[in-house]
Amino acid sequence: MKAWWDSLSRRERHLIGSGMALTLALLIYALAWQPFRASYHRLQQSVAEQRADLAWMRQVAQEVQRLSGAGENAHATADGRSLLTRVDQTARAAGFGPALKRIAPQGNEQLSVQLDAVEFDRLIPWLATLERNQRIVIINLSADRTAAAGRVNVRLILGSRP
Repeated sequence: MKAWWDSLSRRERHLIGSGMALTLALLIYALAWQPFRASYHRLQQSVAEQRADLAWMRQVAQEVQRLSGAGENAHATADGRSLLTRVDQTARAAGFGPALKRIAPQGNEQLSVQLDAVEFDRLIPWLATLERNQRIVIINLSADRTAAAGRVNVRLILGSRP
């Protein structure tokens, strides 16, 4: 190889050396610099997305704190009345007085409730209100359609949430 290199003219040696330097520079760019730059841009984009996620999480955390404070207030107002009283009063306020057939205690802070021919579209918001505002959980729910459209017979077992 040395004999071949020595046999080349000065101009050919310069041309081959320049070609090798250019090839080496292209290899360094393609194998090192370009992947580094692409990774850098991906990381910058990821950081921006994570900052946006963090800002959203902080907003949600404030909302959760606000709502948990409201939940504590609702719990404090509901504590003065028994489970039976709360269910009876909210059912009558929702317009279920005629449909309310039976409310019976079931032992440890549980009630059995029977509603006949109640409108399904009014039942679901009432149940949501019990859970959200009165801190009452639905342990068991059984609903059967009646002959009247949109009405159901419902049997519930409700309990107090701690």
